Amino acid sequence: MSEKLPVAFIELRTLSHATENPEKVYRAFENVVTSEVLEEAEPSRQKLEGHYGNPITLLTFKTHSKPLIRKALENIFSRLSSGDRLRLLAELEGRIDGEGNFYLRLDKQAAYLGRLKLQSSDPIRVRIKLSIPAKERGRLLEACRRLIEKLAAQKPEKVEE
Repeated sequence: MSEKLPVAFIELRTLSHATENPEKVYRAFENVVTSEVLEEAEPSRQKLEGHYGNPITLLTFKTHSKPLIRKALENIFSRLSSGDRLRLLAELEGRIDGEGNFYLRLDKQAAYLGRLKLQSSDPIRVRIKLSIPAKERGRLLEACRRLIEKLAAQKPEKVEE
């Protein structure tokens, strides 16, 4: 697809709790954005402390690179089920904030197993910053619709088991 992506950057964030294997959490991240993307833009790791003093690592990936954004979004939207894509389209209005960010949350456990699906508890949070002015709400909605529909038609990356 040669159409210009109206995306300024993509950011993924997730927490790796003390009870989780950090490498498995990283693998879930890798299955969302592809290993090829992570080879070019390594996620950052920030050590945090939970409410009861338990160690938590915040894993964050962010890129402004159009080719990397395209690969990551093609991977995400092409691997979501048609039901999840329909849900995204139906919930579009509520998934775009006043700053022009488009949000989705993916199931971290399923991502580790190589499946991408929407989930709100203990997710991998995805923020897609659109390069369309936030006040142009109609254009934002239409751009997100096109992103989901066109990128979903791309072939998904092969996920190694």
